[in-house]
Amino acid sequence: AREYATDREQFGGPIARFQLQQDKLAEMATQITLGQLLVHRLADLKERGDLRPQQVSMAKRHNVRMARDQSKVAREMLGGNGITADYSPMRHMANMETVYTYEGTHDIHSLILGEDLTGIAAFE
Repeated sequence: AREYATDREQFGGPIARFQLQQDKLAEMATQITLGQLLVHRLADLKERGDLRPQQVSMAKRHNVRMARDQSKVAREMLGGNGITADYSPMRHMANMETVYTYEGTHDIHSLILGEDLTGIAAFE
């Protein structure tokens, strides 16, 4: 999305000069960085032997949802081009929907965390 925003010319200049595009890029960079920091924290916990499965569920739940959301923003930034095979956002969106649904669903990770937080299992 960043490359597209700096390369795509509209109204005499790159679309990256528009405030809303810059806001979207800033939010995407922030969310991706937060996800990376979360993973680094889990790596530290694993090295110390303190990593719990519930923390892995929390990170996966958060990072997969974040990646899915950011792929949608990237698609929006490309406008009509974002739905073509010439650009990657639609492919990434489809990949993230697959991970969100099939690789340990968001809802299952929520139930794992809910049990950890309340001590009450919502499933058997």
